[in-house]
Amino acid sequence: MAKKKTKKKKARSKAKGVKDLVKKEYTEEEKARIANYLERVNRKPIKYERLESRSGNLHLHSMGTDKALQMAKLLEAFGTPDVGLQNYLLIQVGGTFSGVLSSGKIDYDKMVDCFNKAIAILNGIQPKDEIEGMLAVQMIGIHNMAMECIDRAMRTKRVDHMNLYINGGTKLSRVFANQMEVLKKYRGKGQQKIVVEHVHVNEGGQAIVGVVNPGGGGLRGSDDKKHR
Repeated sequence: MAKKKTKKKKARSKAKGVKDLVKKEYTEEEKARIANYLERVNRKPIKYERLESRSGNLHLHSMGTDKALQMAKLLEAFGTPDVGLQNYLLIQVGGTFSGVLSSGKIDYDKMVDCFNKAIAILNGIQPKDEIEGMLAVQMIGIHNMAMECIDRAMRTKRVDHMNLYINGGTKLSRVFANQMEVLKKYRGKGQQKIVVEHVHVNEGGQAIVGVVNPGGGGLRGSDDKKHR
């Protein structure tokens, strides 16, 4: 009897400990973070798998049965609805991953894995058109090259080689940062933002309400016509 009571007591204590780990309420900031996580998880990218036909030929196949949804996911990943361009960009970005080519032969298992990783990154970048799609693919390639240089710098025992790889990785990292800035500027094309702060009007003065011309034309407002 004593042993049974001890086991029940331990079970209740364990159950209580598990309940204590479960948070009953979340703050608004925590709710927003969880909502953002769920939104990202639900926006699943397209996945590829390796298939072997009856004739023995190997080919890649996109997983999923909903063709319309697959097309939408590919558009989101590459910024273009053109299937030929999608495949072209996919092959380009896949070739920037190390290990795809081994002894002059293609490692199809490695290729599928790299394609899926590239698609996951592209799904995060979300290119809006073909130009952004090409830039996104370049960014992945530059990142892979930079990390390859850093990896070699870590593994080499020769100082001269280490310096060579570090310089290469540093230059490529700068290129990547420039690419991010270019993408940011391209996405903000045509947008002009004018912020007016602290408009002071002294006694007897008059505020001029008008449009600021970024080209250097000055102000044109409601009082413009009075002085002509």
